[in-house]
Amino acid sequence: MVGILITHWHSDHIEGASALLKACHNAKLYCSIALLKKEAFQLTALYKKDIFADTDKEIREFREIIEFLRETGDRNRFAPVKSRHTFFDYRNTVSTRLVALSPSDVAVTQSIASLTQLAEKQGKRRARNIVPTSENLNAVALHFSFGNLSVLLGSDLEETGNPQTGWSAIFKDQIINELSLPVASLFKVSHHGSETGYHDKIWQELLIESPLSMTTPYTRSSLPTADNINKLQRLSSQFLITRDPQANKRIKRENMVERELRSIVKDRKTINDKMGHIQIRITIDGNLNISGNENAFKFTSTAL
Repeated sequence: MVGILITHWHSDHIEGASALLKACHNAKLYCSIALLKKEAFQLTALYKKDIFADTDKEIREFREIIEFLRETGDRNRFAPVKSRHTFFDYRNTVSTRLVALSPSDVAVTQSIASLTQLAEKQGKRRARNIVPTSENLNAVALHFSFGNLSVLLGSDLEETGNPQTGWSAIFKDQIINELSLPVASLFKVSHHGSETGYHDKIWQELLIESPLSMTTPYTRSSLPTADNINKLQRLSSQFLITRDPQANKRIKRENMVERELRSIVKDRKTINDKMGHIQIRITIDGNLNISGNENAFKFTSTAL
């Protein structure tokens, strides 16, 4: 099986997917079932690729995927995903399984409704930066197992206050017990380690005590915060971040230089070229072997 999974269509999760799909000729494209409904297709039809624009990147990326599959006649390469979707399940020799824990049926319905509201209205100009933060409703969280190793991949799934969406829906629907999924020893922390990506039951029911945890920072929202890091550090044997979450702090300059920059540039950010890399492999005896480069950060448990 060869496949590409778009966990949801925010730019830090979808950017570059169209080029990857074009290069992988035999790969199926997996994404939330909500993005394969007519409401999503109608929304993407409003957007033309503009190489000079830095807005609507998510919509334009998805539109490029749709147009490519239409031009090649490969529409059947789309594969819809929702909770309980099994990507593969091999039990012959070493048991290997990949299962989607989200999105729930209610999350899919809510997402489709939000896409309908974003459609172009008569006489109104098209909105910019249109993909709403609520698209995390569609985030596909995964459970992967290979022999004695189990991994929980949290994507950007968040808590919403609604027991029928987000992490709460996974526990309410008894997905773990129903599918007999083992507790995981490795956790890709949800939503960049934010508070909204946290749920007590993740650590109580889905993970072993003190698992190895990791995430990627999202500097635009200053995630993970120092409090987030402290909490995850206490809960984990080790907590890894691919790079310093505070690396994009603005450089201090003389006041005259700052005034001149503000008069010329509407928005700016510091380019951080110190990208971190984390690689985790499982050894023959079942231990996790961690490696990376010098820009990744490692926090050891502070639990008593």
